Amino acid sequence: MGSKWEDFIDNLRDEAGKLAKDELKDLIKTAKDDSEDFIKEQGQKLEIYLTQLASGQITKNQFEGYVLDIKELTEMKALQMSVAAKASAQRMVNGITDLIIDGLLMLI
Repeated sequence: MGSKWEDFIDNLRDEAGKLAKDELKDLIKTAKDDSEDFIKEQGQKLEIYLTQLASGQITKNQFEGYVLDIKELTEMKALQMSVAAKASAQRMVNGITDLIIDGLLMLI
């Protein structure tokens, strides 16, 4: 059995196939396991915000604002990172855009 946010994601109806649920879970797990501390912190934030959304502690609009903040911070931080770390940061930005902004937010 998954965590509260994973259960929340799994239970969303996605008839249009907009949300790649396993990819979203993998994005967060990979970010939390990253060797770059900044990326780890952003993965932890995503997990916290998804948990808060799932439990009704924050609204969809608040969640969207938090996710956009993470995306923008990660884009800015990527400019300062080494090449290897930039790749992790870019994967996170792309995942946030594709999986959360273009997928999850359309379903909730």
